[in-house]
Amino acid sequence: MMIALKPLLPDDVRKAMHKDMLDQIVSFGGEVVDTDVWGKRYLTFDIKGHNEAYYIVYSFKLPSDKVAELRRMYGLKQEVLRFSIVQVEHPELIGKSIKKKEMEAEA
Repeated sequence: MMIALKPLLPDDVRKAMHKDMLDQIVSFGGEVVDTDVWGKRYLTFDIKGHNEAYYIVYSFKLPSDKVAELRRMYGLKQEVLRFSIVQVEHPELIGKSIKKKEMEAEA
């Protein structure tokens, strides 16, 4: 899942969103495999009046019946500009070729 958050969110709100995402996947019986923080990037076109977004990419395993609920939840969050969930054909290759940053979730 790639998620684009509003660019001017305070760090504590962004970290809370990150922790919420991790907790939600686990509560749905899933497992977070990898997290890659891309940070703030310019958008090709404005989304909801923003020309930048803060990107985080999550790789996770989740029962397929829970994906729709995850989509519904993140579609309702005001902090989220856009998100996309895709199924990966070769999950063993994730994170092997790109150096990435990680974000700590506050407990």
